[in-house]
Amino acid sequence: MERLIDDYYRLFDPKVFERGQAYYDAGRVDFPEEISAGLWHAVVRGTEDYQVDVRLRHGRVVSAACTCPYGQRVSYCKHVAGVLIAMEERSRREREDTDAFPREASFCVDWYLRKEFPTRKKLKEMDWRTVRILLERLYRPQDLDGMLVHIELELLSMRSESDGSASDRARSAEERHREWMEYRKSAHKPRAKTLYEERDDSLRGKGGGRRQSADTMANMRLLVPLAMPTRLNELPHTWLTVLEAAYEHLHDENGLRRLYVFYILIAQTDPEAVYVDRLRRVSGRHWAEDRDLIVRMHERRDRMLMWPSVNPAYERLLREERLSESAFRYAGVGGKSADMTVRLLDVIAKDPECARKAKERLLTVLRDPDSFLYESDTVESAGHVGAWIRRIETVYGFGSACDISMEIIGMFPRRKALRSELAEYLTERREPRDGAAQMSRNDGMASGR
Repeated sequence: MERLIDDYYRLFDPKVFERGQAYYDAGRVDFPEEISAGLWHAVVRGTEDYQVDVRLRHGRVVSAACTCPYGQRVSYCKHVAGVLIAMEERSRREREDTDAFPREASFCVDWYLRKEFPTRKKLKEMDWRTVRILLERLYRPQDLDGMLVHIELELLSMRSESDGSASDRARSAEERHREWMEYRKSAHKPRAKTLYEERDDSLRGKGGGRRQSADTMANMRLLVPLAMPTRLNELPHTWLTVLEAAYEHLHDENGLRRLYVFYILIAQTDPEAVYVDRLRRVSGRHWAEDRDLIVRMHERRDRMLMWPSVNPAYERLLREERLSESAFRYAGVGGKSADMTVRLLDVIAKDPECARKAKERLLTVLRDPDSFLYESDTVESAGHVGAWIRRIETVYGFGSACDISMEIIGMFPRRKALRSELAEYLTERREPRDGAAQMSRNDGMASGR
């Protein structure tokens, strides 16, 4: 494809563009396709699936449109930004040497070293070899299972400390119930902070002060251009980031592959999904091997009780690789909300049998009047149900969405917000709306016809 103009970002408010970058890094932008001369289309997976169209002429953005609410008022929303970033990244890779070795960690560590040791001399290859030997002996990245068990024990220790505190024992039943309800609402979403960040915040709140944490996964922030860390615990993975930089300086492909696999397995926040793309670039012909290793290890790890339910990096891998069976298992392990199934439904439904099982799973929840979806008669609650129904329409067809909507209103005939949210489906007509005809074919597939 032709190269985009360098300043297309000027079309966006800086905060909007930054959020578009986050959508791209999290793997929520499907591969843009040129559907006609100069017209590009992509799906962006936000709260719902949003359709984005971008028209180019001589590499210049002529117009753009998105189906999100914000996109109905302005042309250049965060979803359009994510698609343009994806298009520019694709163009860049076509132009540049695909074998170029990563430098992200090196940039971060070099900046840290310049600030922390301003009089130091530049490290030579022998120095980086020494760093690699020392840190590999300390963390043993060759033993991925051992590293994951170490984190599991740390999380178990954190949970035990919390459960055993006097303040925790003194909490009322009402407070515990309120916390549990908040957890249920957020369990299907990526975390804003990692467990380690929350632990540090808790320690500071108790008067412990800000620690110079030496934990391996102290913050896990995203490696971004122009990141300028001045302290060790500002590096994305603290000492492991230094080891990562050593691998980059020494062009150690196998070392980087191991670390990226590990980063993907422990990911808890959206920005960490960027490591899927980085692993793909480094793995090359070993990509299928590394991908399968992640799936095997994640499915073993997912049975551990202390791990957060949502892993945005793993979800990006499932979506981009179209791993239907693995996505279905991931969405149904432990106490995960059925919202996980809804979010990955487009991937799960690629396999007919998984599509059928996923539909049964969702309909069981939707047909239960005591389901968490109907706990309150509010506009927000109705919107949650509506998002499910629209995703069901996209995957299983307009007829399926109408059928279940009629059942829902039959259970709650007096809920005005819910009736308003589902109004377009409350009809005896079973013809798909414009744009849904192609997807409605999946309805027969999922029903076994």
